[in-house]
Amino acid sequence: MVDLKIIKNQKILHKEIQKNKEKKKKIGFVPTLGSLHKGHLELIRLAKKKSDIVVVSIFLNPLQFNSKRDFKKYPINLTSDKKKINKEKVDILYIPTIKEIFPDKKIKRIKASKISKKLCGKFRKGHFDGVVTVIKSLFDQVSPNIAFFGEKDYQQILVIKDLISKFNLRIKIITINTIRENSGLAYSSRNSLLNNKQKKVASLLFKIIKKISIQAKNNLKILNMLKDMGKKELANNGFKKIDYLEIYNEKNLSIKNIKKNNLRVFVSATIGDTRLIDNYKS
Repeated sequence: MVDLKIIKNQKILHKEIQKNKEKKKKIGFVPTLGSLHKGHLELIRLAKKKSDIVVVSIFLNPLQFNSKRDFKKYPINLTSDKKKINKEKVDILYIPTIKEIFPDKKIKRIKASKISKKLCGKFRKGHFDGVVTVIKSLFDQVSPNIAFFGEKDYQQILVIKDLISKFNLRIKIITINTIRENSGLAYSSRNSLLNNKQKKVASLLFKIIKKISIQAKNNLKILNMLKDMGKKELANNGFKKIDYLEIYNEKNLSIKNIKKNNLRVFVSATIGDTRLIDNYKS
């Protein structure tokens, strides 16, 4: 039975990590904002298979939110999160304050790569700069061999890979497919903000992009038509705002050299006051 170590101080974390590295232990890292769901738990389970020591962090990063309202609205349940993590027999839970993440009072922001300007980056100014600034600090403190991410945040994965390349970090990224509810709705902490009626409508997000993905692979010449059809279908079913519905080459988030094997559909739409994202590759 593994005893979960809950650490809030980066110096104590550093000692613990170094102690394990001296024993040649492989460190796996799952960074989270908290409010853990089945997607997070699958990442933790994969980390346990691929690593000797698993570190999960919970840090609600204020730098990646575009408004104080959105930040305050984010669901938090630390007691529940601790129980879930303990049940998964994680080795270390790191719960830093912003002072631990940034010991210097002045936060030096890192610029995210160009790929951050597309999709969510167009509608959430500075979001990915906030993500990479905090992830870089967490990577420095946890010093993982492997970090684990879910494909629901596909653009974020590409941005983080660019960060690793930029700073020559010796960290391997392992991803898992998006974990979904029975309805097809991607697990997200924000799903708890939806009522039952909204959840039913939200599940259409996946159904529509899955259909578009299949049709696009069958005929690469009708991509624009499929995007327009998808947007209309979302609007007709109660999504009040559609930030984007794009069909891109998944390697560089562009329309260049789209082929059947690299085609991925990306969507972001709002239902009620909740903004949801998803993507799919058939």
